[in-house]
Amino acid sequence: MRAILTRLPLALLAAAGLLASAVAQGQDTRRIIHSPWLALRIEQDGAEASLQYTSELTTVAHLRRAPFTLMLPVRGTDDVYWLAARGDEGIFAEADVDSRRNRADRVEDPPYFAAGTGMADTAASSGLLMLNARGHHHLAGLRLGPDPDRHVFHVSAVMSRDAAGRPMTIPVEELDGPLHFVIWYDEDRDEVMRHGEYEFITLRFDHRGGR
Repeated sequence: MRAILTRLPLALLAAAGLLASAVAQGQDTRRIIHSPWLALRIEQDGAEASLQYTSELTTVAHLRRAPFTLMLPVRGTDDVYWLAARGDEGIFAEADVDSRRNRADRVEDPPYFAAGTGMADTAASSGLLMLNARGHHHLAGLRLGPDPDRHVFHVSAVMSRDAAGRPMTIPVEELDGPLHFVIWYDEDRDEVMRHGEYEFITLRFDHRGGR
């Protein structure tokens, strides 16, 4: 069973403490060129999106309502990224350790990263982002794009469900609200979600498509 550990190396604890202090003092809402933990970037039409670092784990991107591409660092020849997405910020709370601790003092997986919750897209991804409270994108191989020196996840439409539970596909140009991502790269391959291996991304769509 994968779990998020609360015991961290001293260096990580110190770094987290400094970041938390900066958050408390309102010093960390600033522009950055990539996310602080996984070095993620976002592009639209070949241009990098404006990113803001707003809390210890959260980066906010301001985008037009148009297709976008998530840029994921190349770390090795067999990289795997897990990506869960929803339209509400509750997805972040479900990654919190205390909210998922059971009576046996074990920490369960976030529901969207539990065993068997990987969602199947096409072999090389189709431009569709699936919003699911109990599922995630398993990004590996061609789902990270065909170029070995560049990992990408392109999004041109979002699949969700209507009030009756029926699947519906919405072009990015027609989105009404933000999108929230939790992204995990299991760096040491121990199936434990550790501090520094995951972070939160919020996409805010400020303008309609077009330049």
